[in-house]
Amino acid sequence: PNGVSRLFEAMAAQGRDARALAQASIAAIGPGTARALAERGVIADVVPERAIAESLIEALAAIDLSGKPVLIARAAQARSILPEALAARGARVDDVAVYETLRESLGESQLEAVNAADYVSFTSSSTVRNLLEVLGGRFPDRARVASIGPVTSETARELGLRVDVEAERHDPDGLVEALIRDAGERAATGESDGSSR
Repeated sequence: PNGVSRLFEAMAAQGRDARALAQASIAAIGPGTARALAERGVIADVVPERAIAESLIEALAAIDLSGKPVLIARAAQARSILPEALAARGARVDDVAVYETLRESLGESQLEAVNAADYVSFTSSSTVRNLLEVLGGRFPDRARVASIGPVTSETARELGLRVDVEAERHDPDGLVEALIRDAGERAATGESDGSSR
């Protein structure tokens, strides 16, 4: 969704709107991005079942990309797998960083909230790295880690966290569903929140 917002802002700055995409095939990484496009009058032609680059690559496998221009509008910190895979198939890839995720400092009350949390949820690999950096690598012992999807989970594990919850649908709604399900299961079995990391 952030990529959609920034792309449309850049288009508007040049006096363009959704009509500029009329001849393009549009692929969205997931349902949230597809919704953001639809809100601007653009229906995605391709939306993979799982909101990760590998699934998008698979979803585009049947399309001949040889010599075709492909614009990838995304975060500056995104993995290189998508542009590399499309370039390997002969596409002329223009990989444009339209936004970047920035680490913010946390105030005393925010640090206290993190340390008292039952769950800490992560929506991207950068959120894992940024929070651990802010915390000086000291993640709260009692908090369960909830991840939006497999790429974020992999980053969390690489940085020493145990992932307790992973969303089946890799978007914010899927993450909320996974959190609610896990909390309900824990309440039903009487599990405590004092699990060790």
